[in-house]
Amino acid sequence: MPYLDGISLAQRIRGVHPTATVVILSGYDEFTYAQQAMRWGVSEYVLKPVSVEDLTRLLTRLAASLDEQIQRSQDQDRLAIAYQQALPLIREKFLLSLLTAGHPGPSSSLVTKAQEYGIDLDCDEFMVAVIETDHTSEDPLRSMAMFEVVQEALADREGAIPFLLERELIIIFSAKSHGQNHYDSVFRKQVNRKAEQVQAYLRKYSFGSIIGMGTLVHSPSSINQSYKQALSALNYTSVYPERELLYISDLEHTIPEEHHRRLEELKQNVLLAIKIGTEAQVLDSINELFGMHFASTSIEEGQALLLDLISLLQSLAHSYGHSLFSIAEQEGHNLFGDLATLTTVGKAKRWFTSLCVTLHQLLVGARQASHIQFISEAKNLIARHFDEPGFGLDEICEMIGISPSYFSSTFKREVGLSFVQYLTAIRMDRAKELLAKTESKTYEIAEAVGFTEPNYFSFSFKRHVGLSPSQYRQANR
Repeated sequence: MPYLDGISLAQRIRGVHPTATVVILSGYDEFTYAQQAMRWGVSEYVLKPVSVEDLTRLLTRLAASLDEQIQRSQDQDRLAIAYQQALPLIREKFLLSLLTAGHPGPSSSLVTKAQEYGIDLDCDEFMVAVIETDHTSEDPLRSMAMFEVVQEALADREGAIPFLLERELIIIFSAKSHGQNHYDSVFRKQVNRKAEQVQAYLRKYSFGSIIGMGTLVHSPSSINQSYKQALSALNYTSVYPERELLYISDLEHTIPEEHHRRLEELKQNVLLAIKIGTEAQVLDSINELFGMHFASTSIEEGQALLLDLISLLQSLAHSYGHSLFSIAEQEGHNLFGDLATLTTVGKAKRWFTSLCVTLHQLLVGARQASHIQFISEAKNLIARHFDEPGFGLDEICEMIGISPSYFSSTFKREVGLSFVQYLTAIRMDRAKELLAKTESKTYEIAEAVGFTEPNYFSFSFKRHVGLSPSQYRQANR
């Protein structure tokens, strides 16, 4: 061929028509040439001369290969079409699992899965609404008509996912707080306006309906809780037949999961303050606990919570060798008998505060007694071992059985000197006594008080006393 060879032509064909089937009929039988041809996607490399039979078999084989490729491509297209057709059903199945099943995994995986179905769950504020209609479930066309009305009502409103699930109309309201404090109240107001808009549209088109609203939750995995509560709200239709919008938070005292976690945290704060805090911290933790929860509870719920708190206090007291029942009796209280008299939050708070403060004082006294005991033990050990060169912080802590950090901080707080300062003072006092009353050499006195280096002993002595060992001896003779 003029201007270019077969390999160059194959390159150009591949660049313009990447899916074309290229066959080279060549008289070159060199391996490198054939290898280059294969590198550029040549399907067949046939050496001349070629008979009609060989060429027929070649074309037949290529035709079969092309038919197979075409069939495979058509199969992929068919699969894609089938997937798109099945997508509404897959989406419905996902939404059903979102409403009825728990999702213990991370919310991020749930958000990613939802995105595959065109559902945006990348939010941290959710409320579910369930719409109950006055028509029978055997009327699917009416359900579809209502669904279109709901879609129309929410057409220009973001953060609402309406769907028809087994002829049940459901809306998932969602929003992002973007880390803003007190966004919950803003979101509730937005949802209320959207729900009223839906109700107005349904009324406009003469659809009789009641909307049940679940509580606010903060993760996609908790949407099923809000859904169950929305269904519970609909159970009150017979009690409030005139109401078209029923909020479970108005009808029942529900405690969201986040509230449970916060309540447990506040309980632990009270216990921690009793164990290691000040009395002011104990009072603050009790105020926070009662302010957060007790004001919104009934008498029975408050007493049940007090029973739980008493159990926690008893476990704490028992771990320190005390009995909460004995402590209460000493204060003139009867743990279980008093519960019936605690009919207000104020009474309950005063009663519980008295109990906590008494227990706190007992534990503080026990800690102080423990401190005094181990400080006294530490001083005795220092007096017995100060003359040992290897005696130090690690050794005394091992003897007593406590950590160096706890020992150091407690020793300095109780004694007023660090362990090293106290040990050095003991050694220097003994050195001064030996210098004044004996004729021992300086290096002998250094060894006698736990120093292995006489020079370092002399340096430490002068820094501590203000005189060198020899000057001190002369001054005290």
